[in-house]
Amino acid sequence: MWAYLVKRTITSFLVVLTVAILSFFLIRLAPGDPATLIAGEAASPEYIQTVRKQYGLDRPVAEQLIIYLSRFFRGDLGYSITFGAPVLSVILDRLPQTILLVGTSIVISFLLGLALGLLSAKKAFTIFDGLINAVTIILYSIPAFWLGLVLILVFALWYPIFPIGGMMDINISNGFLTRFLDVLHHLVLPSMTLSTFFLATYTRMTRAGLIEALGMNYIILAQAKGVPENKILRKHALKNALLPIITVLAIQLGLMVGGVVFTETIFSWPGVGSLLIQAVNYRDYPLVTGIFIFTSAAVALANFIADIVYMVVDPRIRTEGAK
Repeated sequence: MWAYLVKRTITSFLVVLTVAILSFFLIRLAPGDPATLIAGEAASPEYIQTVRKQYGLDRPVAEQLIIYLSRFFRGDLGYSITFGAPVLSVILDRLPQTILLVGTSIVISFLLGLALGLLSAKKAFTIFDGLINAVTIILYSIPAFWLGLVLILVFALWYPIFPIGGMMDINISNGFLTRFLDVLHHLVLPSMTLSTFFLATYTRMTRAGLIEALGMNYIILAQAKGVPENKILRKHALKNALLPIITVLAIQLGLMVGGVVFTETIFSWPGVGSLLIQAVNYRDYPLVTGIFIFTSAAVALANFIADIVYMVVDPRIRTEGAK
């Protein structure tokens, strides 16, 4: 098992390194000159050249890559052109807001998806099951950006229950409880937008996994022994149904990061997703590359943790690894 974990660590690092190299080149293929954006369109060519030299943009791309990778291996992601601060500090300043949004969305979609999938499997092939399936298919098909705009239109404009955007009111008092409740109030619509797609996925996967597990011999034996149905579902069938969901949860973290970009932009949520849009608009090469690296590292870490959880949940994997 330890050999496997070491191998996965090395693989994860190579993935992050590959993302760093690819993002370094891809952002430079985008039109626009960051030196011109920094200096301003009215700046003289001499001043623009000075800015370009100051940030090392006048050097050949291959030389810039070597310099960047040498800093990367030292844990230095560069210096943000837009914010005039280290890239790592700029990302870490926005990271808690994104973790709050993504974490809330994952918890909502995972727990609610398990509950709906459990109910759907329990009432399999009934009208109730068909209704849940129909709703989940509709939710799965709705684009996140469209749903976000609809939620704003309905619950912020037509019926002003929730704020249009932002993370906190400007004139809010400094009391902890007041600020906490205000953040939760602002979090409702973004988390609903981001969790809808994944809620549908977990619901359908839980239902399919439970229906498959209920046909296995050990479940039939438990039913023959008179074990209550709810206990069979929760204690025996659900444990096997969780295995593919754990894998999908880690994989979809990357998709959720992509959804964060749209969600944070629509709701003006001050996280890493909206920071990425700002960095791309200003051609902030170091910041864009740093965000890609940070995102890929988060996805690789999530997959690494999923592998460990998979070993804990399924003893067969540990047995195969010991052979």
